[in-house]
Amino acid sequence: MKTKLFFKMPQIAKKHVGVLLVCLIVFLFVLNSCSKPNENGRSDTTQSTESTKATSSSESTEQDVDASTTDVDASTTTNSQKPDNSTTHKATTTTIKKTTTIKKTTTTKGSTTTTKHTADKIELKIVNYFPELPGYSTEYEIGMICDGNQRQKGEYTLKVTPKDLVVRDNVVIATDQQKKTHSKFVVEAVDKFTGKKAQLTITPKKWEVNFEDNFNGNSMNNDIWSLFEYEHTNVSVKNGALTLLAERLIINGQVKYTSSGIRTLSKHSLKGGCFMARMKSPDKGGCNSAFWLMPEGRYTKDFFFMDTELDSMGCSEIDIVEYSPFYKKQFPITQHFWNRSSGAHKAKSYWVDCATNIYEDYHEYACIWEPDGIYYYFDGKPAVANRDIDTHSSAVEAYIVLSTNSAKIHDDLEWLGPCTDDMFPFATSFDWVKTYY
Repeated sequence: MKTKLFFKMPQIAKKHVGVLLVCLIVFLFVLNSCSKPNENGRSDTTQSTESTKATSSSESTEQDVDASTTDVDASTTTNSQKPDNSTTHKATTTTIKKTTTIKKTTTTKGSTTTTKHTADKIELKIVNYFPELPGYSTEYEIGMICDGNQRQKGEYTLKVTPKDLVVRDNVVIATDQQKKTHSKFVVEAVDKFTGKKAQLTITPKKWEVNFEDNFNGNSMNNDIWSLFEYEHTNVSVKNGALTLLAERLIINGQVKYTSSGIRTLSKHSLKGGCFMARMKSPDKGGCNSAFWLMPEGRYTKDFFFMDTELDSMGCSEIDIVEYSPFYKKQFPITQHFWNRSSGAHKAKSYWVDCATNIYEDYHEYACIWEPDGIYYYFDGKPAVANRDIDTHSSAVEAYIVLSTNSAKIHDDLEWLGPCTDDMFPFATSFDWVKTYY
């Protein structure tokens, strides 16, 4: 049978050749439809995978990519190429979380992301600026800005000229003698990421003493000082110190609580500059030892400077220190502002901490007034600053006041702490007072 059938096949094929051709065409058409490639020559599954890879790699670039739009477009393109009778493949969806990149350049190679630190523009600046305080070393904290991005400590190195200056990490330290000797300090910084360099020139302030009283005599120097407006000031000079007393007196059979103060009004004043004093406060009770500045002009009406944060208000009193033993290891610095027209008053206070009880010894208090900032120091160290000031051309000069009083002189002084009659007198002493310009 097999042999006979074999030899009869050509005759069968001749009779049914048309049917065979139709079957062959249908077979080839179906085969071609099942394996039809997409536009990229790959199957739908491969296209979806590649779309996912592209979406994932775009996450490492700086461009803001709309993840939902990207995913929808990829899915639509893939499904539109599928015949209606084919199996639907779900496109893999990758969610991109938008992140903020702070001025870093990133490049993507396949699925690997590399961050490049750029430094097309480098600048150096003094961070947390405080003016140089006379008599003390100054620490200049140097910051590096690369293309607007702050480098962190340890990401750059410093070299200085002259070489005898001390460098600690990103801080340059100059002694008072070095500031007096050298006209400038040149700081060179090298960016560790790019090797690029930048320079900063610092010109140290050459302060000159223009007022000084070391209280070396036996009485107050009337050429420098006058009594403040208190009624019963008790001032003495002895052993190189000036002492002011707040007392409890019996006057005409009546108890009188007194305050004492002296000032340089109309004898010595400054518009800007440095004010310093070395002071020791009482060790008990609710009293107030103070070193402060008043205006050469009308109190609450004439101002040292305006504050850009306080609308139409000027500073007419600066309390460099007001200390009560009740505060122990801290004291307030206060600037008082008034509106000239309405008389409204506001105060800006800053609290300074000390490692020990302040009343145990003498301490140095200082203030430097610059046109656009006022800076305070405690024992030679920067304490607080107000960098929001504007010294107008109409600003008045400041004179110095030294004073002491108690919580008994009037009501509303409970903030000074407990004050009883057995605590009197309260003695505040000053070792010296200086101003520089």
